[in-house]
Amino acid sequence: MKIRFAAFLIILIVTSTLSCRKEISDEGSNYRIRLKFVPKANGENLVEGKPYLNPLGEDFSVTKFKIFIGNITLIQDGAVKVAAKENEYFLLDAFDPASLSVETALSGNRFSDIGFQIGIDSIFNVSGAQTGALDPTTGMFWTWSTGYIMAKLEGNSSFSTETNQAIVYHIGGFKTGENTIREVVLQLPGQQDWILEKNNVTEITIEINIDKWFSSLHNLFIASASATMTPGELSNKYADNYARMFAPLSIERTP
Repeated sequence: MKIRFAAFLIILIVTSTLSCRKEISDEGSNYRIRLKFVPKANGENLVEGKPYLNPLGEDFSVTKFKIFIGNITLIQDGAVKVAAKENEYFLLDAFDPASLSVETALSGNRFSDIGFQIGIDSIFNVSGAQTGALDPTTGMFWTWSTGYIMAKLEGNSSFSTETNQAIVYHIGGFKTGENTIREVVLQLPGQQDWILEKNNVTEITIEINIDKWFSSLHNLFIASASATMTPGELSNKYADNYARMFAPLSIERTP
């Protein structure tokens, strides 16, 4: 009788423990956030092949723009409070609308700012080609030694010195002195704390201002550099600029 009672207690304790763990796991998955990106140039939605004028007075058009983001985090009072799934990456493609809306689950729900990383962490750069967003068929992988292209912009400009007036910027590099990974922190509209609600998705619309690719922290003239496809000082400057392309436009909740 005592043995049966002891066995019953053990089963009860194990069942209760598993139940609690399940509740914690399910609760975390109920908080979801969606980032919706809107590429723009000259204050209007980016159109493939359409001519624009950059802040440096040079005309340009864009036929390809892709950029990796990942490691989304919620931030409150300047400190990271909650991180989404670690090493979760998304490839944004300006001309593939489906890629411009990314969604992830979080275990916390109060924040004033949101952060994310541009580029792929070094461990993945030295592990060869991956799958999913990191699949080499996306055209964003160089080699095992140089790793992933963090951002790619291609198009045309009358200021280009390349064949057919092409502009070709493939920005990558993860080693010391060549690191093009950048962190972005955005203060959300309203200057207040936002609270995610269970079973609802909070959607944040974020502008990607292509103008700042050429001019933000650095003024990078097309006439001086119409193409770059190797890690180094110039790629680092483009990385400094693309980290400043993002700005929050709105935040809302959807069922």
